[in-house]
Order: sequence, then structure tokens, then C-alpha cells
Amino acid sequence: MDNVTLAIECESDAADSLAIAQTEASRGNVTRAEKNSLDGSLPTVLQIMQIVVSLATAVTPIVTGYIASKKVKKIKFGEIEIENPTREQWERLWTEYVSQRDYPALKD
Repeated sequence: MDNVTLAIECESDAADSLAIAQTEASRGNVTRAEKNSLDGSLPTVLQIMQIVVSLATAVTPIVTGYIASKKVKKIKFGEIEIENPTREQWERLWTEYVSQRDYPALKD
């Protein structure tokens, strides 16, 4: 089974709970780094998560919830990067990723 790398840039107040939720749901490895902005805005946290594709479906609703709360600033998934993602953009990105691969269990 393939590993997937998902990078999420989020507000620092959401970073801890997002990392815990991602780790519990996927049993994946979450790497965290604080990113200080030069434009005077509050620091953001970059989380890079390595998960096995079969567990990625558990992560999708968690990320969706944080996007809906406007705590996610950027998502990088494969070659695609979305700034200020909407729930619809994230769900479409995930759906397109799954449809390009042969993962029948993820398509349900």
C-alpha cells in the first residue's frame, strides 16, 4: 500500500488538536514546524503527515472540519497546493487523487 504525504499549514491554536486527531485517526507520523511570517501576521504551523492510503479516509473528515473553521491556511497534496482551501476544494482534491489510483476500498 502506498504512503501519502499531506502538508497542512494552519493557525497555531489549532495545530495541537489537529496533530492529535490526525495521529489517532491514521496512526501516521505527523511532523510539525512553526513558520513565522514576514508580513507581521501570527505564526502558522506546518504539519506534514505521512499516512498509509488505506487509513487516509479517516483523516479526510478531520481535515474537512478544520477547513470549515477557517483554521487551515494552505494544503499541499502531491503536486497540488491550495491556499485558503474550501471544504469543496479539499474534497474534490481527495476524490480526484483516489480516482487516479486503484484503491477500490477508498472509492466507497
